[in-house]
Amino acid sequence: MHDDMKNTTPDSHKKKRIVIGVSALLVAILAAGGAVAIYQHSVSAQLVEAKEACAQASETLRVARNKYDTLHDRDAAEAVKITGKQVEDGDTVTVLAAAYKETVPDLAACNVDGVDGLREATAQIDKDAAWYDTHTASLSKAVAAVNESHDAKTLTNTKDALSKQLKAAEAKYKTTDGKVQDDKTRKDLKTLIDKASKIKDGTDVKAMNSQAKQLKDLMGKVDASVKAKTDADRKAAEEQAQREAEAAAAAAQAQVQANSQAQQSYTAPQQSYTPTYTAPAAPQYTAPQQAAPAQPAKPNTGSGPVSGGHGCNEGNCSSTPDLGYIPR
Repeated sequence: MHDDMKNTTPDSHKKKRIVIGVSALLVAILAAGGAVAIYQHSVSAQLVEAKEACAQASETLRVARNKYDTLHDRDAAEAVKITGKQVEDGDTVTVLAAAYKETVPDLAACNVDGVDGLREATAQIDKDAAWYDTHTASLSKAVAAVNESHDAKTLTNTKDALSKQLKAAEAKYKTTDGKVQDDKTRKDLKTLIDKASKIKDGTDVKAMNSQAKQLKDLMGKVDASVKAKTDADRKAAEEQAQREAEAAAAAAQAQVQANSQAQQSYTAPQQSYTPTYTAPAAPQYTAPQQAAPAQPAKPNTGSGPVSGGHGCNEGNCSSTPDLGYIPR
């Protein structure tokens, strides 16, 4: 043992220490290199993971945004045109208008460097996607509320319109009895009235609108038939009056001709007066008749004539007969 110690010199100890130090250094260097490699590998893996997460978030946002845009630009754009007068509940229109005007968020993107930047972008993208999901739901609800209220109002208006049309059709059917040229138009109207009456309290707006339109069309046909009959009756009356007038004129003409012919075949005596003088006729002579023998005169007692019916007083009688004048 002492020999070994004797053989050990300071230089050998120094060399030994150097070897040990170099080895330790080498070990340290190798360890450091391994740590660096491990770190670099970890950072690379985190970057890849961050990029993948951001890409996935972007895809989710894209789907959410497309869904919202489709709703906003189609169904909501149509529903927002509906006014408060067209719905039963005007508040639904107000709510939809506010939801429709919501400002969409600015879009984030994954075109950033570093894991931290990617993680921040991913967080913003997730937030945007959530906004679109929330507002898609609220906008969809507002659109549905407006449409339901509009449908309810439309149904009410349609029922009222059909009821009024039915009343008008029924009145038309009753008041046109015997006043149409073709009664088939009235029969068709009555058939449709019965059919429409069965659906007027339903919910089929399309069917009720169709029935109301058909009722209106048939009422127009009934009116046309009434007018046709009125025109035909007036024309017949005018023709009858014309025939009667012609007959009366012909009769008057015939009477005139008959009177004219009668005047030509008979001439009435003319009445005239001319004063004339007729001379007295010559007296006619009548031979005297034989008188009866005279009777002795009786004394006149003053009691009157004695004979001949002619009184004679004191010898004033004459035997000569009086020749009377006999006018012609």
